[in-house]
Amino acid sequence: MACMDRPTFGVQAAMASVELPEEWQALLAHQAAVLVALLSRMQKAAATLRRRQAPAARWQVIAAEAERVLTAQAQGHVSLERELVELRALVMDLSTRPAAMVERVQRLERVLEVFHANLTIARQYLATLFPQEP
Repeated sequence: MACMDRPTFGVQAAMASVELPEEWQALLAHQAAVLVALLSRMQKAAATLRRRQAPAARWQVIAAEAERVLTAQAQGHVSLERELVELRALVMDLSTRPAAMVERVQRLERVLEVFHANLTIARQYLATLFPQEP
């Protein structure tokens, strides 16, 4: 039996052209793995619901649970966003703006951009699986 590659759904597990410390790489890879697993499960659930012609209420329960997971992930990144705000303020206050601090701020900005992009991709994909009723 051939092993099929898992779909990535467009989620980024790494950042191209940016060298990140190991802990940042691990954080991005973990977020991507969690989102891919969630989307894979939701894809299977949607297929099962279609086959069984499940009522809309069942679809809504599953879609709400998926959104809850995405919201929990987003809330987990709030501390990173707070750190970014603090770092930006610190860098702007420093007259010399040390290169290491500027680099740290830019790295954190890029990581947060990927986190947000991954969550947006996941939400968009879920919207195609579980469209809202008019």
